Amino acid sequence: MEIDVEQLRNKYKAILSRADLGGKKEELKTLEKQSYESSFWSDPKQAGETMKKITDLKKEIEDLEMIELLLKEGQLEDAEKLINKYEVLLFLSGPYDKGGAVFSIHAGQGGTEAMDWSSMLFRMYTRYFERKGWRFEEFDRVVGEEAGIKSSIINIYGKFAYGHLKAEAGVHRLVRQSPFNADKLRQTSFSLVEVLKSQLLFA
Repeated sequence: MEIDVEQLRNKYKAILSRADLGGKKEELKTLEKQSYESSFWSDPKQAGETMKKITDLKKEIEDLEMIELLLKEGQLEDAEKLINKYEVLLFLSGPYDKGGAVFSIHAGQGGTEAMDWSSMLFRMYTRYFERKGWRFEEFDRVVGEEAGIKSSIINIYGKFAYGHLKAEAGVHRLVRQSPFNADKLRQTSFSLVEVLKSQLLFA
């Protein structure tokens, strides 16, 4: 499929209008100036966070400038990859999106069927966490009387975990022939997924 150059340029302009490249460069200068001060390392934790911010800003600035260079040189595939990356980052630009999350699943209406559906959701989501490379730990669980789980609460540690997962919050529905019903009747089951912000990236 041929890449639309004009579309890529328009996407890049939209990214620049939101990314505030000039503001990032000024912020980088300010932080680098702070890092040269003799008292900078008097608070190692704060200094480490500042150095991390400097590294992240440098990478963002380099990537944004690289997109422009790639577009000028006609390296459209590489430009498209970077543009797609930044469109995702701009989507995940909320105040808590970079942090971890507290993720919970609660069985709703549907009895045993709903509890089984909740355990299916647990397996599905934890596999997704693994693919994303996030560390997670289940710190509370209430098991169902016959099968599945009534509820599960999980701490997730990983960059942008909350940003990626916040859209999953809400009621999830499953319609299927129930394996717990002798007549194999179709049954609708509900589970509630809640996603709360967490300040923890790693633990």
